[in-house]
Amino acid sequence: MSRTPVAVYHGYEIFTVVVPVDGGLWSATGEIEINGADGIDISQGFGGPCQGHTREEAQALVIADTKRKIDDLLAEP
Repeated sequence: MSRTPVAVYHGYEIFTVVVPVDGGLWSATGEIEINGADGIDISQGFGGPCQGHTREEAQALVIADTKRKIDDLLAEP
């Protein structure tokens, strides 16, 4: 199965899963993938969960959260 990332940030491919939840809201989680020296490294459940009133809002929130976490990861010595 082939997947297409919704964003790429500092070489990390960002994938999201967005599902409807109670109250008419949407919930999104994110995972990252990067090709490293030892092959593909995947971090599932890396971003979120984030909720929004629309699918697009939830996805945008989890992408922003994931990018912040990538920045934190890269800042670690």
